[in-house]
Amino acid sequence: MIEITVEDARRFVLDVQGLRTNKQCKSVLDVANRIHNIQIDTISVVSRSHNLITFNRFPKYKEGEIWEHEKNGKLFEFWSHAMCLMPMESYPFYTWRRKFYPGPRGKKWALEHKDTLKQVYRHVKKNGVTNSASIGERKTDTTGWWDWKVEKRALEHLYTQGKLMVAYRKGFQKYYDLTERVLPDHVDSEPITDEEAAEFIIDSSLGSLGVGCYDDIRTYHNKLPSQKIWNGRKEQIESFLDQRVKDGHLVEIAVANLSDRYFAIAKTVDNLQTANFFDSDNAPVRFLTPFDNILRERLFPKRIWNFDYKIECYVPAPDRVYGYFVLPILDRTDLAGRLDAKAHRKTGILEIKALYLENKELQSSQGLDRLKRGIVDFADFHSCEKIEVGKVRPRNLTHKIRSQFK
Repeated sequence: MIEITVEDARRFVLDVQGLRTNKQCKSVLDVANRIHNIQIDTISVVSRSHNLITFNRFPKYKEGEIWEHEKNGKLFEFWSHAMCLMPMESYPFYTWRRKFYPGPRGKKWALEHKDTLKQVYRHVKKNGVTNSASIGERKTDTTGWWDWKVEKRALEHLYTQGKLMVAYRKGFQKYYDLTERVLPDHVDSEPITDEEAAEFIIDSSLGSLGVGCYDDIRTYHNKLPSQKIWNGRKEQIESFLDQRVKDGHLVEIAVANLSDRYFAIAKTVDNLQTANFFDSDNAPVRFLTPFDNILRERLFPKRIWNFDYKIECYVPAPDRVYGYFVLPILDRTDLAGRLDAKAHRKTGILEIKALYLENKELQSSQGLDRLKRGIVDFADFHSCEKIEVGKVRPRNLTHKIRSQFK
């Protein structure tokens, strides 16, 4: 067993994740291979989450560039933690996962609409790449986000079943084609075994996080895979991990002051030391999306950083504490504050509605310099030339911070 401090764990996670590392990602594919799944999200008050996740690990990334990698067959999208983009080489795992879809309601719907499913499949087979807007009549009496017209639901069902894949997106709209016309020839379309799936979950979760406990392994791909293999139970997951420790593939990690048992891939543990060499004192802050891989399961930042975070876009406005879509601030190796911002793309203004600096180090003169450089980088990424600062906490820093952007 290896014993480390919580600070060691933070550095290691950030190094492996590519957020604070001397081995910077050099491409979108580097990011995908490093963290496995890049969550897709629709909220766009600032750049959408898949863009921010990638930008924070690959600073030369340009907004929307990620879709080119889906179009050229290097990435594909499917349900992972949520709807995510993954390296194409991991497709066989998702073929295995696909056998658990749809649920009872989905199966019932498919039986009731089997003729529509046949018609939609034949349409795609005959006409090639198809989006939902190009088939069927537009539904005008929709009652909510998931109240789709029957043809769109048929496309999604065929996609979930593996008969279709998303060939590319345009303007965030999905364009589907037959799987055999999208999947590269070198990629196996057959599902892996349950045993191989168990190994894949362990390797991809710990390989992406650096260190993790049973709950991190249970949730990195969301709970469905571990539910199917280990019934989602702690004792079954840890029993499997213990076997992998015995055969030398994993090592157990004791993190000081944390009660859970942590594990890491044996061949990566040397990086526990090299992670200390990154000069985080001079690194600009990063603004992380709520769906970033170190944040999306709220217990992970709570355990590792003691950072209590809740996304408030789903909370009624009067009950919000910080704002609609607040971005946690990564300063050095700490989650040190929160940013509520909106990118006004037409006017080129980055509006900082509120800025919460919760760490004394971030409030120091050096910390404020890292903050300024991070805000400038963030504004540049959004093609915003002007920065407007609203509320600042602590209040006594308001004038100092505003004056930096006049």
